[in-house]
Amino acid sequence: MKKFFLTAAFSLFAAIVVSCGSGIVANGDIVKNSKAPLDTLSYVIGMNISNGMSRDVAPMKLDDELVKKTMEAAALGDSLVKVGDKVITTESAPNQISEFAMTVFAPRMQKLQAWEAAKNDTTATTAPEPLDFDTETMFANEDERAYISSIFGFITGRDLIKSGFPVNLHWLFQGYDDAKGANVKVTIEQGSAFMRNYINVVIPADNAKKSAEWLAQIEKEPGVKKTESGLLYRIEAEGDMSAKANAPVDTVTVHYKGTTRKGVVFDASRFADKPAETQEMLKRYQPDSYMNDTPVSFPLNRVIKGWTEGMQFVGKGGKITLWIPAELAYGKQSPTPAIGSNEALKFEVELIDVKPAK
Repeated sequence: MKKFFLTAAFSLFAAIVVSCGSGIVANGDIVKNSKAPLDTLSYVIGMNISNGMSRDVAPMKLDDELVKKTMEAAALGDSLVKVGDKVITTESAPNQISEFAMTVFAPRMQKLQAWEAAKNDTTATTAPEPLDFDTETMFANEDERAYISSIFGFITGRDLIKSGFPVNLHWLFQGYDDAKGANVKVTIEQGSAFMRNYINVVIPADNAKKSAEWLAQIEKEPGVKKTESGLLYRIEAEGDMSAKANAPVDTVTVHYKGTTRKGVVFDASRFADKPAETQEMLKRYQPDSYMNDTPVSFPLNRVIKGWTEGMQFVGKGGKITLWIPAELAYGKQSPTPAIGSNEALKFEVELIDVKPAK
C-alpha cells in the first residue's frame, strides 16, 4: 500500500517546483495555445505534475480530465469553480482538501487495511463486511471523486500562477497525459536537467535584467534619491530627525509592507496588507489574534543591507519608501518562493520608534 502524503494535498505543484531549486517568481504569463511548437518548459511542468500526483496522491485515483479542467480554469484566473452543489474557491480549497484528507481519507485507509487483513485471515469463518467505498479509487461515489479531483486541479492551477512560469497550457496538458504512457517527448532525466537550468540560470538572469530596468525607471521619479551602494529611497515623511537610527546596531520598531517589482506583496506587518492567502491562514489558525497589528522590532544589523542603510535616513515617526537592488536584499538565495532570485524589492516603512544601542 502506497503512502498518501498530506503535504501533496495542499500544494502539489509548488512542492514539485521547489524541489528543483530556488528562484521562483510571481505573476508569470499563462496562455492557452494549441498550435505552437513544443514548449519544453510547459511540457516538463506537466510531466512533473502528473508524476507527482501518481506518486504522492496514491492510492486515490483522480479523474484526470476534471483535474485538467479545473487546473485550466484556475490558471486562467477563475477564483471559483462549481462541482455539483459544491463551490471551490481560492480561499476554501486548501481547507476543503485538508478536511477530506484527515476526516475521510485517513479513516478509509485504516478501514481498508483492516478489511484486507480480515480477507487474508485463513482462520476466519466469515467474509469481512463490504466497504462503503471503492477500493480501486478510494472514493465512495463518482460525485465525491469529481469533487476531490476538482480541488486538486484548482489548487494546482493557482500554484501555476504563483510560480510565475510562462506556461502554454496545451503543452502542459500534453506532458501531463504523456507522463502516464511510454511515449514521452522528454525523459525524466532530460526534464530534470532542463528545470534545473531554467530555475538556476534562466530565471536569475531574467530577474537581474528586469530588476535593473525597473530601478532605472524608479530613479527618474520625483523625490527619489540614490546612494553610492545603489539603494533608492524617498522620504515620505521626515519624522523627528533628533530621534533616528545612527548606527547599524540601533534597534528600530516599524510597520512595513514589502512588494516585488510586479507589485506582489510578499510580507507585511499589518494584517490588512498581508496577502489574501496569508490572511485566511491566520484567521484559521490564530482566530483570537490574527488582527493583532503589533509593530516589528529588530536591530538594523540583523536585516538586509538595504534596510540597514535606508532606515538611517528617516526619523522617529517618519515614513520612507525603499527600492532595494538584489545585491542589497537577498541576492540569488531567496528566503521565500514569493521572491525571485536576483530580484529587486520595494518596502514601504513607517518608523514607530528607535532605540539606540548602549
